[in-house]
Amino acid sequence: MTLLDLRPPAAPTLRMDDAPARLSRQREDPDAQRYVAAPYLLTTSVHRPAEAVTWTPHSHPEHELLWTDRGVVTMLADGKQWTVTPGVGLWLPAGTLHEGSSREDTEVRTTYFDPGLWQKSWERPVAVRLQPAARELLLYLKRATMSVEQRVRAQQVCVDMLELTEGVRLDIPLPEDPRLALLVEMILSDPADDRSLEQWASMLNMTSRTLTRTFSAEVAMSFAQWRRLVRMRAALGQLSDGRTVKSVARRVGYSTTSAFVTAFRKTVGCTPGELSGRL
Repeated sequence: MTLLDLRPPAAPTLRMDDAPARLSRQREDPDAQRYVAAPYLLTTSVHRPAEAVTWTPHSHPEHELLWTDRGVVTMLADGKQWTVTPGVGLWLPAGTLHEGSSREDTEVRTTYFDPGLWQKSWERPVAVRLQPAARELLLYLKRATMSVEQRVRAQQVCVDMLELTEGVRLDIPLPEDPRLALLVEMILSDPADDRSLEQWASMLNMTSRTLTRTFSAEVAMSFAQWRRLVRMRAALGQLSDGRTVKSVARRVGYSTTSAFVTAFRKTVGCTPGELSGRL
């Protein structure tokens, strides 16, 4: 099985009836390729495809850290949509089924870890903060010549530098309740849709209270919080396309640039301007 499937990606689609459940399952493939050779802890691959890339559903027998120094990668794993941007990586435990895509000219990096030597309790997909020093050391280890002992020690330093993000989310949880399927599909397709909770409830033949309660039970956040995540995910892609902050703010449903920048910083952890130079 190859890591990259270089078919041109289709327009994003999501079947709400089966995608979250299908991709939350884990599977072990005994014939899957292993990348980390003993006695090492990890290895890193770098991909610089000129065209957009899609990954078909697959898993790995080793832990995977997916990250990028330029561009945006979108993944579907553990019943959630994840958006990977520079500075923050996506941790995929061994056996996690996932699929996704990256935009053209995105620099995709994948670091694989030997599960038998991994000591942190990251048992589900999570967002991992990659400090500049950690990124540079991972890339240096890829090209540098050194003894086995030196390499293992340096790899352990890399592992020690990895930490979970605080207050920054890469994922968009996807409700599985079929009553919410239309709402989710429409907002994912058009994040700027500014219909109120009451208007959505009326369209779905539900009371506002029922919609609020159902949404919270399904994704552990309010409808407003979930919609903001969707909007920020869409904004990342549009910033990657080179659009101005003002244009992106309008396209994802914000009437003022300042309100958009505030929401972006709260969700992504930095301002659009701070991030756009690396997208």
